[in-house]
Amino acid sequence: MNSYRLCGSLQKATRVRGLNNVSTGSCQRLTQSYRLRSARWPLDYLVSWRQLRSIATIPPTPEQFSPIMAIPPTNLKRPQIKSRKPWRRWQRRLMLTGAVIGLTFAYDYYVNESSLYRNLKCVVVLSIVAVDYKLNFDEGKDIDALHTRVANRVYNLIASNGGLYIKMGQALAMQAAVLPPVFQQKFAQLFDMAPQDSWSEIEKLFIKDFGKRPDEVFRYIDHRAVASASVAQVHKAQLKTGEWVAVKIQHPKIEKQVNWDLGAYRLVMYIYDRFIFDIPVYFTVDYTCNRLLTEIDFENEARNADNMNAVLQSEPSLRNRVYIPRIYHNLTSRHVLTAEWIDGVSLSNRKELDAVGYSKSQIMDTMVNLFAAQIFKWGVVHCDPHVGNQIVRWRDGRLQLVLIDHGLYIYESPEFRQQYCELWKNMFIFNDKAIRDIAISWGIGSPELFASATLLRPYKSGGVRPDRRPERDENTGDEVQMSRAHEDFEMQKRMKDQFKQFIQDTTKMPLELIFLGRNMRIVQGCNQLMGSPVNRIKILANWASRSLAMLPNLSFRQRVKAWTNHFVFIFVVGLSDIGFWITKIRQIVLRRDNEGFEDLLERQMKGIAQKNFGIQIQDDAFSA
Repeated sequence: MNSYRLCGSLQKATRVRGLNNVSTGSCQRLTQSYRLRSARWPLDYLVSWRQLRSIATIPPTPEQFSPIMAIPPTNLKRPQIKSRKPWRRWQRRLMLTGAVIGLTFAYDYYVNESSLYRNLKCVVVLSIVAVDYKLNFDEGKDIDALHTRVANRVYNLIASNGGLYIKMGQALAMQAAVLPPVFQQKFAQLFDMAPQDSWSEIEKLFIKDFGKRPDEVFRYIDHRAVASASVAQVHKAQLKTGEWVAVKIQHPKIEKQVNWDLGAYRLVMYIYDRFIFDIPVYFTVDYTCNRLLTEIDFENEARNADNMNAVLQSEPSLRNRVYIPRIYHNLTSRHVLTAEWIDGVSLSNRKELDAVGYSKSQIMDTMVNLFAAQIFKWGVVHCDPHVGNQIVRWRDGRLQLVLIDHGLYIYESPEFRQQYCELWKNMFIFNDKAIRDIAISWGIGSPELFASATLLRPYKSGGVRPDRRPERDENTGDEVQMSRAHEDFEMQKRMKDQFKQFIQDTTKMPLELIFLGRNMRIVQGCNQLMGSPVNRIKILANWASRSLAMLPNLSFRQRVKAWTNHFVFIFVVGLSDIGFWITKIRQIVLRRDNEGFEDLLERQMKGIAQKNFGIQIQDDAFSA
């Protein structure tokens, strides 16, 4: 069958080429030859042109082809061209992109608590701020207007985002002493922000953690919050056993927003550090973020409260003067903390303190001793001791200070705590070499300025001069009078340069200093708010020296020497009481509550800050 097909194909091919003299017998012989060879190799079915030439040797003639006739254009069909509309392609792409963006933001709003939107807004606003500073922080431009624009943008961002942004903004406000005055004025409003969630949202979070409604767990719970802050709100409740408790419940949005918020914070600080201001700030980011994460973990807060109560009971001089509310661990989770309810007067309520007649001197003496013991002896430090977190009450015939809100803590290592005690002691005996050695080991390039920042009072030695000499003309020697804009620019440029010299090695700096400085500034502000009734510097220095004498690894001989040095140190530090009491008598005689010892130290610190760092400190920068 195949041979007939092959033969027919050959004849057809030869006719096409004009080879009419090819016989059928020749074709049959050729096909028979291929049929016999096909068993050996299938590809032999292919007919080569050489074999065809051997059969068909007569060339074709032109007469054997029909002439090609051109077809008139009128006889051709009109081509159908598909119309293309490029805008439709882009329309589909835009619609698809819009749908994806819409679905993303819908998911972000309904499921993710607008975390993506909030942080995109944060990145955009702070990028605008960075570009504004990069372009306009220059000589001859209005620096005050620049600071005002930036302060308003950052404040509006924090206020609109809320949640953890308020917490970070409040932390920034505590550092406002090193910011321009407009920042200090604007950010002070953040402490009045207290968002409250509806009871239905609070109830859902409680059921998620405990599997029951709050009304089923407690005999009574007030559905209205008695207090609210950036992270949580507090409801008063009564247990079924009759005890009254404070139920602290986290804002439901915080948990979903926190990682996004801290991620945006890391990104912005990295950009500011590496590309915009060239100031070492990013090295603090990990430590700060970890502290904020532990603060929103209420189980961690419960452990902090227990640890503080344990070390407090080991100190006879404070165990009856300070109280830590009891924690109910069976009603505490990561998002809910239940603690003993305390009736008393908050230190933030100055009018009621005066009406009841609490002694401000006793209050501040207890407070300063408590935080000095935390820093220098125990190494367990409450880092958010503002007046709203402290309550006073009468207990067993004496005034008692109640410390609440134990979320933000640091735990000092024994090595750091010993060095910090030695730093404080050496600052009072003017041992510049010891101060310089400690500062250098911590990567700090200006020991004298570091001593002033630590004491929150001027430290004068051979290395620092509060009175910075004015610039003079090289030819005439006259003092150069600068314009206000030029002076502001030079002052803030000097602050940047001094800050970079101040922190020389970020890998060596103990990050505990960040929150210790926060603690001490808040305590100073409380003392100043009360009219400076106690010599805060003296109390802190005494605890530093006493803690060195009580180190556990001392031999008998070393301990005797340490206690001897301690009593000598007490006498030396007692001389600081002369200046304190002179200021106190002057304050009483002139009846000026705002002319206390802390106010005097603050004015001196303002001079050092402005003349050495270019920092303008407002009058209420250290207020609690």
